[in-house]
Amino acid sequence: MADSIFGKLRGHVGEARGRAQEDKREREQAERKADSVILTKREVQGEWDAARTLYTTLGATGPKSMRAITANDLAQYRHNMRMAQSNFKGNGITARQVIDLASSKPLPPALGAKNPETDIDRARRQINMAIPVSAVNNEVRFITNAGPDSDVNRHHVLVRFNAFSEAANKMLAAKSKDRSTPKQTANWLRKQKLAFDCDCKRHRFFFRYISTIGNFNAGRDELGYPKIRNPNLKGVACKHVLRVMSEIDTSATVLSFLTKHMEKVHASANNTSKHQMRQAEADEAAQKQAARRRTIKTSEQRAQDRARAQERNALNVAAKKVKRVKVKPVNTRKIESALKSGKLAESDLEVLRRFGFSDKQIADKLGV
Repeated sequence: MADSIFGKLRGHVGEARGRAQEDKREREQAERKADSVILTKREVQGEWDAARTLYTTLGATGPKSMRAITANDLAQYRHNMRMAQSNFKGNGITARQVIDLASSKPLPPALGAKNPETDIDRARRQINMAIPVSAVNNEVRFITNAGPDSDVNRHHVLVRFNAFSEAANKMLAAKSKDRSTPKQTANWLRKQKLAFDCDCKRHRFFFRYISTIGNFNAGRDELGYPKIRNPNLKGVACKHVLRVMSEIDTSATVLSFLTKHMEKVHASANNTSKHQMRQAEADEAAQKQAARRRTIKTSEQRAQDRARAQERNALNVAAKKVKRVKVKPVNTRKIESALKSGKLAESDLEVLRRFGFSDKQIADKLGV
């Protein structure tokens, strides 16, 4: 990665799949252990062996406060599941909903944490690029930079656009062959429901369970309850996913990428497509994103921005309607003042003007 702030594009799919396979292998090994600490779906539903001791941070009062799980905790977990699922309707979630939920229902910082930032705070401050690098039909792979404390240089976020088939059919049904049709379809597609997966540990241990029970998981399913790291099932996405969702929602880079992808779909015989950025394109996009500070705005913040813009426009319109009073030049005002005070007579002024004196010359002569 020495030659690029983005890194080499070649091999990115293999890198992402390798991380996913390693994650799956580690998870399967953890569950097969005789002393496994994974709280399974059956156990959460009540099939609990009281002789098996597992621990939770539910109701923790200190940074390392853990205690043994009780039957009451299982009931609370089931309640938390129902509450979390009530936030998600149907199959998938929109990019804007991910941002809104991360803001309105954040995972609180750990007790005693030195840095009290939430995931959306960290996304705004630490993750400055999220590039769509390749697509195969409804799945688009994004690469983001890693945070300052990460043991890797970049992360892979997989996004599955659930309305891809509908988008392809929209173009097939369109009578117009205008090239704007793929762009319009791409813009529609990025506002529809999607699923996602990230290869970071934050997603793996804190949020993959939520995405699984919420039906917006694009990776391996996780049904082991996060009893230690996120027992209250707060938050929705890691900082890498949040930056990707912001780019999907608003960025021209994502719109351009999806447009090219949909153009290939439009030209195909069976509504399928593969599309990949060139290295130079990815480097340029990464440099542009890294060079400017991009905000991540919720729906409420966008509504406030629109209200302020409307207020400014209304004030500008009102100001244009106000009749402006024409202010006389300063030397003209000095002459009028001299006439009023008697320092200058009308006849003298008439003589001076007859000889071609300007207002400035007259005012200078008067010493005013």
